[in-house]
Amino acid sequence: MLVKKVNIRSVQLSGVEKKVLLISFLMLTVFGTIVFFQKYVKYASSVEDFSVTLSLIYNLIIFSTYAFFAPLVIKAVDRYPLRKENQLKNFTLHLSFSVLLGLFHMVLCNLILYSIDLASSPIFARFITKYLTSVIHIHLLTYWIIVALVQKKEWFGSKSNTEIDRFVIKENKYTSFVELDQVHWIEALDHYQKLHTENGFFIYKDSMANLVKRLPAEKFKRVHRSTIVNLSQVQGLRKSEKQLSISLSNGHELPVGKSFKSEVRSLFS
Repeated sequence: MLVKKVNIRSVQLSGVEKKVLLISFLMLTVFGTIVFFQKYVKYASSVEDFSVTLSLIYNLIIFSTYAFFAPLVIKAVDRYPLRKENQLKNFTLHLSFSVLLGLFHMVLCNLILYSIDLASSPIFARFITKYLTSVIHIHLLTYWIIVALVQKKEWFGSKSNTEIDRFVIKENKYTSFVELDQVHWIEALDHYQKLHTENGFFIYKDSMANLVKRLPAEKFKRVHRSTIVNLSQVQGLRKSEKQLSISLSNGHELPVGKSFKSEVRSLFS
């Protein structure tokens, strides 16, 4: 069976990432509007120079612009997913990153606001008196909501969790089928997978984590964060000073990830 070669389209944001970005923006816009009305009720009647327009702009800048960090959060979740085998380590990384990202966003926003005269108080004073007490917890909450949205399939189960017996590739109006034995190895491309075969490659839409669950374990093995190999194509291991690699029957060598080395060595013991 001939394999149709598919050109890789440059994927900047997948459909999932666009949805998460939109949800984040809408959610933070709602938060910003709520905080604005709270301030309006509190200060409009007691502060003479209270500006409704400036207050609204200020709150929308502070809250809504955080949504533009959503693609960065998505990439972080993709790189450090919260799975059982590395949950504590990656949770700590995400917790640290969420705090640092929130603080960076605060400094950036206040520099912008101060430069265009929307914030009269010094940046450091505003940071201590307002941001740490009334804003950062919303950003931390948003960060973890984004994490939950990205990982929802893993945490709550995927609809497409049935075992794969062959790959169904849909490209425009055409549908192609790739048998499992035709695939030499699989390479991760964000939320897409590149299926390498003898005569070309296909782009298959699925996450690497979900694909590992759906492929038969006796035929396919994950050897790297971004690589799955067909065990029937493996010829041996090659060890250099710094890298352990798998040699395939077609001559390709694929690096083995640090966290997968012991499992891969066990295949040849």
